[in-house]
Amino acid sequence: MRPIVLSIINGEAPDFDDYNDAVRYCRDLGIITPGNPVQFANPIYREIITRILNSSFSDGINQDLAQTSWYLRPGGALDMDKLLNAFVEFYRRHSESWLERFQYKEAGHQLLLMAFLQRILNGGGRIEREMAIGNGRTDLAVFWQDQVFPIELKMHHDRWSQPDGLQQLARYMDKLGQKQGYLILFEKKTSEELPWETRIRRELHEVDGKEVILLGM
Repeated sequence: MRPIVLSIINGEAPDFDDYNDAVRYCRDLGIITPGNPVQFANPIYREIITRILNSSFSDGINQDLAQTSWYLRPGGALDMDKLLNAFVEFYRRHSESWLERFQYKEAGHQLLLMAFLQRILNGGGRIEREMAIGNGRTDLAVFWQDQVFPIELKMHHDRWSQPDGLQQLARYMDKLGQKQGYLILFEKKTSEELPWETRIRRELHEVDGKEVILLGM
């Protein structure tokens, strides 16, 4: 069951050797859909399973960093730029040591960001997730009052990851009716292989008339 659940969250293809047996087992339990794409059977499973898996991350985030008011503009609007900038700094300081000790490393990057968002939103907003095996990404929609923030999480595998991610996010933004969104590209290399000074970057892209803010880390 574990490889199927983690592959749904990170959007990657699992080990094919035991794939059929694992899928059959998960379907017998009612955890995943009976057909393709392979995804969680309902929104409740999406919410509960991700929260269970990232609970240790969520509990470990410093309360000072998780103060919701710090990320609100006058009037109560959520400042997503400020929130994600705070995550970038948090990720730089803690991700390698935390992920090294994390049981579910295959989806650790995605679960870490979801845990960070959950702590900040703290019941004042909500996160909707779109996840399926083979998507090559994890799509999040963050809702806060009347604001909607499309966010795509993607591992940086090769030179196709960024252009694919930009197009995938543009389609997701169309679905949500939004003109601005965020593409988060997680590097697979360690900081020894690719120093933080090089891997952390912020870029502004225009895709089909939409504004995409790319954060590489």
